[in-house]
Amino acid sequence: MTVRLFGTEPSFYTRKAFLSLTWAGLAFEDRLKTMANKAAVEEGAGGYHRFPVLDPGEGPFIIDSTRIGIWAGEQAPDRALLPADPAFRILVRMAEDWMDEWFLRAALLFRATSAGTRAFVARVGAMNLLGLRQGEATDAETESRMARLVPGIERFFLESCATNGVTGDGVAATRALLDGSAAALKKMLRPFLFGARPSLPDMALWGFLDAGLLWEPEARSWTKANAPHLLEFHDRLGVAARQRAPAGDWPDLAEGAAMVAPLLSGKAFGFQAFLDANRAALAAGDKRLVLDGVEVPARGFTEKCRRDVEAEIADLTPADRARLAATVGDWPLFRSYRGA
Repeated sequence: MTVRLFGTEPSFYTRKAFLSLTWAGLAFEDRLKTMANKAAVEEGAGGYHRFPVLDPGEGPFIIDSTRIGIWAGEQAPDRALLPADPAFRILVRMAEDWMDEWFLRAALLFRATSAGTRAFVARVGAMNLLGLRQGEATDAETESRMARLVPGIERFFLESCATNGVTGDGVAATRALLDGSAAALKKMLRPFLFGARPSLPDMALWGFLDAGLLWEPEARSWTKANAPHLLEFHDRLGVAARQRAPAGDWPDLAEGAAMVAPLLSGKAFGFQAFLDANRAALAAGDKRLVLDGVEVPARGFTEKCRRDVEAEIADLTPADRARLAATVGDWPLFRSYRGA
């Protein structure tokens, strides 16, 4: 059975899936999704056209980095990225959703504000579409083909930034998000978000660093100067995954909640208000909402992720739901996931 991961080097979520599989100790092929294999990969993935996609060798393709990370843990339960405790599992899913849907904005900042960064990322994206990785040699014909692809890739990144409110007046708020969350993480990564045990939100953070804040030259310079602890975390988790370091134990629910409270309690750096506004807009049939002074599309996938967690909360036993509520029930973000 050959397991194949299809993605692209500038994709945060491809790198998240890559490290999730590596952490689990699974043998897999790290493949680029290219113009040559695009049709076959998307057919196998039921028409899904984003990144990443996993072909597990047997059974249907798996789409979405979260599902891939969960699948990896099912193959190696002793290294699972979600805890066995159902109530604690909700807490970890909330932290992962914060990373995937909100820290994403911070990771996009330099793509939004720097033409040089966009050109750098788009060039690698064009190479990937042609089956080449960053650093591989190119000839004149390949450079010509890349030149035709780059403008469209740059437009894609600008559109992604705009979708996430990282444009216009939203840039200042995004800088504040990056500064504030980086400062909070300095006290939280001991050595990982939940202590000794790497988790799905750790994999998400690693992906944002590996394909963004520590890969793009301007972003890397900022991170090294202002948040070297993120570089240390990236190296620490990467080594632990590659060397199959002992998995470590999960803390208990109360300890875990205290560990991620700097990100998830209170206003959650604005994520709680956005989740509620996004949910309300979609429920009203509105296609747009205002985020940090910028009009953005209402995000169906973000609401799907919120509903997934809401459904998992509803599926808890009354005792587990009561334990979770007793621990994080005063967090506005928890109430958002409950649909309150």
